[in-house]
Amino acid sequence: MQALLIRYGYRMIFPASFFEGQASTLVCWFLIWKGYFTLWIVFVLILLADIACDAMYYRIGRRSMTSKKVSRFIDKSNFLSGHLHTMKGLRTNHPIKTMVFGKNAYMISVAIVASAGMTDMSFSRFLSYSIPASFIQPIILLFIGYHLWNWYNLASQYIKYPGIVIAVILLIMIFTYRKVSKNITKGFEN
Repeated sequence: MQALLIRYGYRMIFPASFFEGQASTLVCWFLIWKGYFTLWIVFVLILLADIACDAMYYRIGRRSMTSKKVSRFIDKSNFLSGHLHTMKGLRTNHPIKTMVFGKNAYMISVAIVASAGMTDMSFSRFLSYSIPASFIQPIILLFIGYHLWNWYNLASQYIKYPGIVIAVILLIMIFTYRKVSKNITKGFEN
C-alpha cells in the first residue's frame, strides 16, 4: 500500500473521487491524517473531480432531452413528465436550495444534477450553483473522516473488537438517516 501511495500518490485521487466520491474522500482524509497527503492539494483534487462529475451528469441530462426516444418516453410517462415539471419549478424558484440539497442527497444526487440539463438550465448558471455546493460534502466528510479515524485509534486501545463498535455506529447512523429522510419526504408531500 505504501509503495502505491509513494508511486502514484495524488494521481489516484482524481479518478477515485470522480467514480466513487464519498468513500474515496473518507479514505483520503484518513491518509491525510496518517501524513501521506497534504490537505489542500487533496481538497482541490476532490473538488475538481466533483465538478467534473457534475458537468458530465449535466451533459447526460442535456443530451437525453435532445434524444427523440427519451423525449417521447418522458412525454408518455405521467410520472416522469410531472416530476420533470416539478424539478423545473424548483430550479427556477429555488436554484441554490435545489443544488445544495440535491447534490448532498446520497441516492438521488445524480438525478438532481442530471435534471439541470433536462430542464434547460444554462451550463454557466449550473456551474455557478454547482461549484459552491461542491464545497459542502468534502468539508463534512473531512470532519467525519478525520474524527472517525482519530476515534478509531483511541478506541482500539481499549476495545477488543473495534470493528463491531464501528458497525453498530454505522447502523445507528443509517437508521437515523432513514428516519430523517422519511420525515423530510413527508414534508415535501404536504
